Amino acid sequence: MRSPFLREATIEEARKELHADRNAIDSLDLGAGSQWPSGTVADIARSALKRPRHAQAIAGLCKHLGTNQALELGTCLGLTTAYISKNASAVTTIEGNPALEKRARLVWKQLNITNITSLTGNFDDVIPTLNSQQYDVIFIDGNHRGAALKRYIDLLFPQLSEYGVIICDDIHWSADMEQAWEELISEQRWTLKVDFYEWGLLTANPRLAPEFHCIRF
Repeated sequence: MRSPFLREATIEEARKELHADRNAIDSLDLGAGSQWPSGTVADIARSALKRPRHAQAIAGLCKHLGTNQALELGTCLGLTTAYISKNASAVTTIEGNPALEKRARLVWKQLNITNITSLTGNFDDVIPTLNSQQYDVIFIDGNHRGAALKRYIDLLFPQLSEYGVIICDDIHWSADMEQAWEELISEQRWTLKVDFYEWGLLTANPRLAPEFHCIRF
């Protein structure tokens, strides 16, 4: 069953609370960009959370697709997960840092979200344990190494639904990520490819003619 509609303002109120949270969170080296200067919740919220308009755009995409199942790699503090959960019947999210996952759970409890399944561990270890569920949206927001991004996509492609999309975060975060993105969009398996600068979209939807677009907002 689809979760109750969550007002955007409610999620953004949770963001404000995270920005004010001075509790420490232990850092783990789980990939490029996974470290932060002092390790407080507020530091992570300022540096790692997606800006509201981008989180809302991803949620809007989920709504447009009529998303049944969504998968997220990289929970962080759980705000984008919350936005996705508004427009998906169920969300599975994977986070490598148990302390972050624990804090994200508090956010979802505060927002009365009940359609999120949270898993903890290294993506390479957890992905093979996923069942044969088909995902309409796969959001990859973790590790930030080009080789890892391509590996995750190859591992998960068999579980992408026929008309589903893969969202790749931070495609211009580094030269390495940009190179991986360029290699991905050159692959023949994709039809529509969109560069939103902060993130990219890939789909193998057979109803679409091959196209590539750049959109900034």
